[in-house]
Amino acid sequence: MQIPVKRMLRTRGALVAAVTALAVGLTILAGRLLLALVQLLEPPTATFGLALATILPYTAGYFLALWVIAPITHELRVGHVITRSILATGVGATLWFVSLGVIATIAMLSIGAPGEIAPQLGHALVSALTALITLLPLGVLGGVLQWVWRTAHPSEHHIEGLIDV
Repeated sequence: MQIPVKRMLRTRGALVAAVTALAVGLTILAGRLLLALVQLLEPPTATFGLALATILPYTAGYFLALWVIAPITHELRVGHVITRSILATGVGATLWFVSLGVIATIAMLSIGAPGEIAPQLGHALVSALTALITLLPLGVLGGVLQWVWRTAHPSEHHIEGLIDV
């Protein structure tokens, strides 16, 4: 079943999903900044570049998953909330991989080293899988906190995602 783009964009619940995704993204960024500060190995520009290349796409994917694909509502049981949170974390990690993969491909083509694209894509995949594993608890926590908030403040409108259709 195909869902028109206009209908997807009119889907309610974007604000709560955006706040949850923003909180998760800022938590990741704060953790990276603290690690850089403690280790004193990463200059702030590298941390900012990392945020643009990885954390921003992750946060965008996490948000889109919680808004369009699998929104969390007060009507769900905790098992469904956890499953949807895992899905959102997976979508975020997928965009992490895509972002790093595109950057690596462009970089290798611009320096004339197309033979290095495959190893760079492998590195991007390992980085995204590592992010998936390490960020899974935070992603689930974000989803559960969103569910708790939605339970205390139920939406007046029906909210559904792609997996609900």
